[in-house]
Amino acid sequence: MPIIEESIEIEAAAADVFRYCHDIASRPIWDERVLRIKLLSPAPIRSGTLLSVDAARSGVYAYSWDGEYSAFRFPRSSTLRVIDAAPSSPFVRGSTETWTFSASAGITRLSVKWDYNTKGFISKVTDRLGGRGSMRRAIRRSLANLKKTLEHR
Repeated sequence: MPIIEESIEIEAAAADVFRYCHDIASRPIWDERVLRIKLLSPAPIRSGTLLSVDAARSGVYAYSWDGEYSAFRFPRSSTLRVIDAAPSSPFVRGSTETWTFSASAGITRLSVKWDYNTKGFISKVTDRLGGRGSMRRAIRRSLANLKKTLEHR
């Protein structure tokens, strides 16, 4: 499975960063990979919560996928597992994104690990020829947006 790992330091308490990252109304504001997100389970978010995501590329709808929080440990970490993805999605069921939050002296380090499998030969080639790099850059920009948002609140 290909893996993308990125991290950023944010001048805010870990609990505040964790809450904001898991606020579905805020996610499309800072995460450029997300156009819309909807809870499919009753709030609040916890292990087992289901959601539906409309993914974006360059601010335009690209594909949809459904996920489940397979782990949710406030304020330390969460893992979102893909349980279904549209045929147009480049990744498959079972892919995971794990967020880890660690804090020291008012600074929170957020680490993101996107561990995914691509579907089919074409997606594997596309991933190697630029898809992975494009996703890495989107994650970096999204983390920079998150930092800017939280540090200027």
